[in-house]
Amino acid sequence: MKYKACEKCARSVGKVNVAGNILMIIVKGYMGVVGRSTGLIADAIHSSADLLATIIMIIGLNISDREQDDQYPYGYGKAEYIVAIIIYIFLFIVGIYIIYHGLLVIIEGREIRPCLSAAWGAIFSIAINELMFRQSVCAGTQINSPSMVAKAWESRSDVYSSVAVLIGIIGAKMGFHFMDPLAAIAVGGIILKICAEMVKESACQLMDQAPDEEIIDNIAKNLEKVNNIFGIKNIRGREIGRILEFDISLNVPEYLTVSQGEQIKKDAIEAVRSSMDRKTVVYVKLFSV
Repeated sequence: MKYKACEKCARSVGKVNVAGNILMIIVKGYMGVVGRSTGLIADAIHSSADLLATIIMIIGLNISDREQDDQYPYGYGKAEYIVAIIIYIFLFIVGIYIIYHGLLVIIEGREIRPCLSAAWGAIFSIAINELMFRQSVCAGTQINSPSMVAKAWESRSDVYSSVAVLIGIIGAKMGFHFMDPLAAIAVGGIILKICAEMVKESACQLMDQAPDEEIIDNIAKNLEKVNNIFGIKNIRGREIGRILEFDISLNVPEYLTVSQGEQIKKDAIEAVRSSMDRKTVVYVKLFSV
């Protein structure tokens, strides 16, 4: 973690997102109905989904923070990936509904005539969602929380969708009545795209996808500096929520004593942890050559 203040900021993300989404549901829902904007009403539905996603994220973070036990000796970190997938599957369904409703309005030829007051709802949404995105993505990156980063990108998708809604409202006011429901369809499309990308990423982490090659190379360079290591046999790594776990096999001289071997393990573990900016669990095995 870069700064100590990041942990305090991360703890406030849930509360900030809950308060922000409740406010946006009220503002966008009210202005969408009063301003007769299909796109803004769809955006309010998106914010309702975001509120539920925030609640699920908070639950996931609480689960992943549990200590290791006999039933889960490797901890509960992967609960965050499961939570992230649940969030995006739910949003995927919301996106499909929004697209369906927008297409229905266009096919039926309904004339949507939104008021300019609806545009202020979209502008308000853009500002609030961008602020929530910046806080969530920064805090989530600093504490290495996949579900928090997932939540951040939901806020960014809300920014894009609100921009689309704003364009749709202005277009409808200029006489292009199809543009408001078209904006709603664009909102749904943005949601589906982000959902597909993030579900894939979370699924890869559940399958114990290896860390970036750059991380492995950096660890190898640090291990080469440790005394009495003749070579690196293997470095395997995986992410467990906010924790990185490595299983490392090293070649050492056969004449080493037990105490020397234990010292090499300690030095190797320290070398790995010193190259990481997040919580890291390291297992070291020695092989005589």
